[in-house]
Order: sequence, then structure tokens, then C-alpha cells
Amino acid sequence: MDKKSKKFLKEYLGNASPTGHETKGQELWLDYIMPYVDEWHTDVYGTAYAIINPGKKYRVAIESHADEISWYVNYISDKGNIHVIRNGGSDQTIAASRRVNIHTPKGIVRGVFGWPAIHVRKGKDANLAPTLENIFIDVGANNKKEVEELGIHVGCVITYDDGYEEINKKCFIGRALDNRLGGYCIAEVARQLHEEKIKLPYSLYIVNSVQEEVGLHGAQMIAQTIRPDVAIVTDVTHDTSTPD
Repeated sequence: MDKKSKKFLKEYLGNASPTGHETKGQELWLDYIMPYVDEWHTDVYGTAYAIINPGKKYRVAIESHADEISWYVNYISDKGNIHVIRNGGSDQTIAASRRVNIHTPKGIVRGVFGWPAIHVRKGKDANLAPTLENIFIDVGANNKKEVEELGIHVGCVITYDDGYEEINKKCFIGRALDNRLGGYCIAEVARQLHEEKIKLPYSLYIVNSVQEEVGLHGAQMIAQTIRPDVAIVTDVTHDTSTPD
């Protein structure tokens, strides 16, 4: 990975693109890939795709998805606690005490998932586990009015703030590796084809689809537009070398 591609990956991972709100991430992706392709387009859903060698009868697609899991503000209590629902496959068991960004019309509002300390969880609560019913976000407000004055309303999207970090000089961690890594890989295919002046006998569609985390909606839509003869889909998978 050279400096140019690493810079793109860090910016791409650092940008929040929760399901249904992928626009800024798609702009970053398209800005990077445009010099290496012949055409680029977006559809009404927000899926972005580029074409190398357009107009050929045989069509090949390489695909990733642009969106990430997140949360929605579902309810604001009178005491100013923010309760949430999933946007995609968010896991409530890892939410406790995590810091978050709440995306509002007024900008980002910082918050944290509240959770009782271990030494106050006694009796029937000794083994309390996070559920959608008992996790909540605290933004330092005393009541519902103060929360709303910050610009927070039901339906605001919430993302974790975990950024790009390299560990052990060979691995990197961060929010939204699923599936910015796929978007990075297919963009690098376009770059290498361009820089190595490789001529293809078919049209190559490089597709960054939206709304995968809630049902593959973007991919289903764009497949009907492109109708490829073959598709290679990139995504992450699970580490099977760790406990459990």
C-alpha cells in the first residue's frame, strides 16, 4: 500500500456513511476513482458505479457496499436520556460505555452510551447484560428540552467515533472496515488497470452499493440497471482463529 492509497483508505474509513446516509462517502470514493475510469454514474438510491471500457457486450461487475451499521434516535426521555434502535446489524452487547457521534441538522453532537458500574450491579442485576431496552445515550443534558436544543430529534443517526489505527505494523483497526475495505479494493483494481495500461476485452463495472446492511437494497437495484454477465462481490468475513 503506497502513500496515496493509504491516504484514501484513512479518509474513507474516517468518514461516517451509515445506511441511508452514504453520500459523503460516495463522493470520497468517486473522487479517488474518477481519474482511472471512462465513465461514472450514481442511481436514485445513491449507489455509485464507474465503468472501464464501456459499451462492450460482455459485462463484468466488481462490487462492494458503502454503508456501515449505526443507530437511530428512537425516543428521548423527559430526563434527557436518548434511547435507540438499530440501523443495520448493530450489536447492543458492545455498545455500553462507547462514545458516539449523533448526526444532527446543527452538526455532530457527542455522546456516550451509559451503563451502570459493576459495583452497583447487585442482586437481580448482578449479571445485567446490555439490551435494546436498557442501553441509552447521555449527551450531558438535564432534560428532553436541552437535548432537543442541541438539534437532536427522533430519527437522527448515530455512529461510533472509532478511527483508523495501525497495530503491530501490519494490521489496522477502525469503524466501518465492513465494508470500506471492499470499496478500497475495487478502487485499487481500477487504479492498477489504469496505471499498468491493461486493456480489457469486456466492460468492467466497479460498483459501490448502498443499503447493504438493511437488506442488500442497493445491490438489488443496481443489478437490474447493469445486468452483468458475472459479478465478483467483495466483503469482510469473520476471524476464525480467535476464541469463540
